[in-house]
Amino acid sequence: MQIRLICDDKHYTCCPTKQLQLHFFDGEIIMQVNVKDLVGENAMTLDDGDAVYAFIHDPLTKGEIVELNFDGVQVFATPFFNAGIGRLLGDLTADTLNTQLKFSHLSDFGSRVLRRVIENAKDYYAASIEQRNAIDRIVHDNAVAA
Repeated sequence: MQIRLICDDKHYTCCPTKQLQLHFFDGEIIMQVNVKDLVGENAMTLDDGDAVYAFIHDPLTKGEIVELNFDGVQVFATPFFNAGIGRLLGDLTADTLNTQLKFSHLSDFGSRVLRRVIENAKDYYAASIEQRNAIDRIVHDNAVAA
């Protein structure tokens, strides 16, 4: 999808879809993803996280600023943040992620879960490929056993 923004004002909003809005503010375009419209009130599953990741991965790797708006999202779980956010650290540095990815209306609980996921993802992606493969095998084996 290509959208052309032509604006003389300091702020412009374009709504190409219900889930996605583009804001032009002080010379920067900010892509805002409405998480509730994308995954519903419960941001819990890997599939939910994959949906968010699909929206934000390419813009972030191109240097764009993305805001995830969690207004109306009531429940959060680690698998959602692992798939949607933590996995971004495989392609982006933590500093880049911190600079380009913004969060709004995220509850205190959601913020705590997100911080833990990001810390774990930093450790995971800092590990050698052999260590990551071992971690993946352990996680897989535990998931199959459950």
